[in-house]
Amino acid sequence: MGKYFVWFVASIGLMQFVCVGQVRAGDQGKKFWWSNISYQYDVQREFVTLTPEFETNDLPFDLDLYGFVDFTGDHGHDETNLTDHYGSFDLFKPLNTFGIAEDNTVLGMFDVAIEYNVDSFAEDRCYFGFRWRGTRTQGGMGRLLNQGHAVFDITIFLARTDSRQGQNWWMLSPFLKFPFNIAGINGFSSTWCDIDFHNPLNEYRRNSVSGGSALGVKIWRELYAFCEFKYEDFQIPYDDAFGIGFGLMWQWHYERSTPN
Repeated sequence: MGKYFVWFVASIGLMQFVCVGQVRAGDQGKKFWWSNISYQYDVQREFVTLTPEFETNDLPFDLDLYGFVDFTGDHGHDETNLTDHYGSFDLFKPLNTFGIAEDNTVLGMFDVAIEYNVDSFAEDRCYFGFRWRGTRTQGGMGRLLNQGHAVFDITIFLARTDSRQGQNWWMLSPFLKFPFNIAGINGFSSTWCDIDFHNPLNEYRRNSVSGGSALGVKIWRELYAFCEFKYEDFQIPYDDAFGIGFGLMWQWHYERSTPN
């Protein structure tokens, strides 16, 4: 566990050195780079996870990019050897940026979504679908999300490339994240869920649900302590899906000003 914790601390030092600005991921009309690195221990399944994560909308052709990788050990016996990994890299492009109906506000609420999945228990694969973004909606919901610097997305994937497309597979993935300040305490709450219908990778359940909910509190500068409840029905062993993790997270933000 010691060497991975050293990596975590070293990454914090590097991020602090290069940090030159701040932005909240999900703010509309801003070009940003956002990343974090977290180190947590699952007290239920007894293993350590080291996770780098990033997001940016500062790419050519109106592209957004998000990615993460969880490096984990085997479940049980306080496992700290990070022999396994799983993660995804998601590329998004708004539907109204393809040269058709650019002023259409309905199309502007949706993105084309491509997700590349990597893990140590199945072959790499791509998913294709669409993402709805709550922050781009007109009316009360969009205003509320943007004023609160919150994010609410729903992604639906309809096709995949790993030769397991059959069996009427599709996946629904909602995501919600918002910051808060209560009595001078800054923090965040985030919730994600992946609902696989006719999941070809899970031999025990035809329809599988995975998800997690985290609550973090800032303890110093951009360092957060957090607790996360997870149910991961997508990885082996399938009968050991529920976990409770406690850890530390360092966030890094960079905002680039753009001409009007």
